Amino acid sequence: MARTSTAPFPPPPSPPSPRPPRVCLLREDGAVGGVNTVIDALCTGLQQRGWGHPDVQALRGGGPAQWWRAARDCDVLVATNAFRTAHVARLLGAVLRKPVVTWVHGPLLEVLATAGTPRLQRARLRWLHRGTARFVFVSEDARRSMAAFLGTALPAGRARVIPNPLPFDAPAAADLRPPNPPNPPNPSPGGVVEMGFVGRLSPEKEPARLLALLRSLPERFRLTVVGDGPLRATLEAAGADLVAQGRLAFAGERPRGRTLSPEWRLTVLTSRYEGSPVSALESVAAGIPFVAPALPAFTEAAPGPAACLLAHDASAEALARTVQDVLALPPARLQAALDSVRARHAPARFIDAWCAALQEAADRC
Repeated sequence: MARTSTAPFPPPPSPPSPRPPRVCLLREDGAVGGVNTVIDALCTGLQQRGWGHPDVQALRGGGPAQWWRAARDCDVLVATNAFRTAHVARLLGAVLRKPVVTWVHGPLLEVLATAGTPRLQRARLRWLHRGTARFVFVSEDARRSMAAFLGTALPAGRARVIPNPLPFDAPAAADLRPPNPPNPPNPSPGGVVEMGFVGRLSPEKEPARLLALLRSLPERFRLTVVGDGPLRATLEAAGADLVAQGRLAFAGERPRGRTLSPEWRLTVLTSRYEGSPVSALESVAAGIPFVAPALPAFTEAAPGPAACLLAHDASAEALARTVQDVLALPPARLQAALDSVRARHAPARFIDAWCAALQEAADRC
């Protein structure tokens, strides 16, 4: 009689892990700016998660044949703004039957109002986005604005909110604790206080308010403006006296990753509206606090202990008071404020949420 083996059966082989979807991102161009900074952060994060190299196609400098090939070979298309890239992605997605995710970086109603967008163009955008199946917004305020523009609710299945991340190479919050604390208050009440601004010199950033802010502060405060844009010449002319006094300097554009200076005690922001403020996040990543008006996007970006970084209103006087209040904070309270921003905008949270959004789009195709 045959002998029966008592050895257990080997476990069944584990099913192979599903291949991550191939991603193609459509963007306007590769110029310096906050939107392209976070596009690059998304690409870096996907590569670090083993998703391969996303195909990034710039509409400026490319052409329909190139976009067609890229869309044909991907599983998910990402329109990296709500305007031209969204139109192109919608067309490619419809013809090739590819899922499309539209990434919205700011409050659309405010963007259109500032730009003076004609009624016909607004109607075209409304038609486009009423048919958009999947949105990713950088803030709840951006989602609210789009819903108001469309006149319809945007449920969770159709819209996700994924806040922008700190730079992927930023140190962990614990790494900034003593003996390397965040930028402390200036130890000498009469010493020079260096501040900085990073951003496009255009109407939505309200750069003229920078001059009023600087004039509202004592003479020991100095400001370096990093960036360029259509309002630069006007700003330089209006601030000529401050430049002559050595209180104001225009640095122009700087390469990504070199926008901030370690001498800065603060980064100041004066925006009319924001999506998810990249300059503020880069400042926090460097251990430099920022001061900004309490716009909805800044309120979201600076929760809990970080609320002390926000002025009560957008006036130059309120911003100047907040600058001095922040410089007077005890180091432990300032550290708590920075840690709060870091926790909300951790790169791991950003890429986890994007992987989920892209996988869901691919699975539903």
